[in-house]
Parts: sequence; C-alpha cells; structure tokens
Amino acid sequence: MNVNVYGFELKSQLRVFLAGTVILIGTALLFLVGAYPIYRDSKADVEKVIDGFPPQFAALFGVNDNIFSFGGFYRFSSLYFMLIMAIMSCAWGLAIFGREKRSKTIDFLFVMPTSRISLYLSKLAAGCTLIAGAGAAFLLTVAFSYDRYRDDPTATAIPLPRLLLAAASLFGVGIVFLSFGALTAVLLRRIRSVSGIATAYGVLAFMLVSLPEMTGEDAYRIVAPFTWFNIDEAMNHGHYEAGYLILAAVVALACLTASAIAYARGDVEGL
Repeated sequence: MNVNVYGFELKSQLRVFLAGTVILIGTALLFLVGAYPIYRDSKADVEKVIDGFPPQFAALFGVNDNIFSFGGFYRFSSLYFMLIMAIMSCAWGLAIFGREKRSKTIDFLFVMPTSRISLYLSKLAAGCTLIAGAGAAFLLTVAFSYDRYRDDPTATAIPLPRLLLAAASLFGVGIVFLSFGALTAVLLRRIRSVSGIATAYGVLAFMLVSLPEMTGEDAYRIVAPFTWFNIDEAMNHGHYEAGYLILAAVVALACLTASAIAYARGDVEGL
C-alpha cells in the first residue's frame, strides 16, 4: 500500500467526510432525540395519520404500528440512516477511484514507481477509513440518544449492545456501496456527476426496500441491499441473518475484485 496516496485521498475527502458525517449525526439526533418523543406522546393523533396512508405508501417508508416503541422507531429511522450512508459511501468510491479521470491525470498516476494494485489498495483503504470514521460517529450518537431514554420502558427493553449491533449495519451498507462506487468509477469512461450517480444508487436501494414488504415475497430481499442487514433480527436476537451477510460480502468482494482487475489491466485511454 502506498502511504502517500492513502494520505492524499483522506485529505482530499476530508471536507466532504465532515459534511456528510455532520448530516448523518444531525439526522440521527433529529429522529431519535427530536422526533421519537413527539411520536410516542402523540400516539392517537399519529395513528389517525397512519391509517390514512395507502398500504403501499406505508410499506415504502416503513411506517407501521410498531413505530411508537423505541425499537420500532429506530427501525423506521434506520432506512434513512442507511440512505445517507449509502450515498456518502458510493460518492467516496466514485470520487476516490475516479479522481484521475475527472482531472485527466491518470497517465501521471500510472507512471509512479508503484504497482497499480498498490494504488488501488491505497485508495480502497482510504475509502474504508472514511466509512469506519462515519460509522463510529454514528454509533456514539445512537448510544447518546439511547441514554436519554433510561425511563422509557420501550427503549430499555432493548439492551444497548443489541441496539449498537443494529446501528453497526451502517458499516456493512457503507462497504457494499463503496464497492458499487469503485466499480462504477473504474468502468465508466467519464464521470459527469459524482453526487448524481451516488444519489441514484442510494434512492434506488431505498425504494427496493418496499418490494418484499408490499409483495410479501421474502425472495425480493436479494435485490434490496438495505434488507441484507435485518435490523429486527439484530435487536430481537442479537445477530444478523448469516445468509444475507454472506450475500453482502460476496457482492462487495465481487465488485471490488472486478474493479481491481479492471484498474490493474486497463490502459490509460480506457481508464
């Protein structure tokens, strides 16, 4: 691994990382500290609103009767946390692995006295570090939010370790979407908009969550990356579903391997 490339990528993404992490933490506080008490204390009024939702709309946004418990509200909120992390991680993958294409300096990068795989691994390590940093900040925010509800039986019914395990799903989502961004950056000849592509990936994944809930067919979870990390399973049983974790790992490894091969073998013009 090339330490200079690793450090350069971290420094280049620092401002975006800080902005994205602030948005993630702010959203978590808005939902868990700001909105949850309002939903809990206005149950009758909120139920009337929920009853007026079409079933498809409610399924799309994860709205159900369980939203009045802390665990249920976290499950509802987690889709938005995953959306933010997915967009950020995909954008980091696109920006880090597509930087030289956008600046048209890839020929200079590839004449450096280091292998392409070393360059690739340095960039990948930088992306993983960003995900780890944002994920750690999110875990601290969730722990802080949980601590505010010591007298709430619906919150204390969920042990903090299980809640943090559920919150750790953002690490998995981040790695999967980093791999999507890396593969897209390597394969595309020109990257016109990092934010546009990353947002498209995130919104598509968000919408796919509704497929298994609206159809009742669990098989649709295969094409819905957010559902590979089952929040209910983590909070209720203290673990994730092994099959879907393996699926997430296989998809991420396949994308990263394919992007590494393309990065190492592609000519300057093609990259």
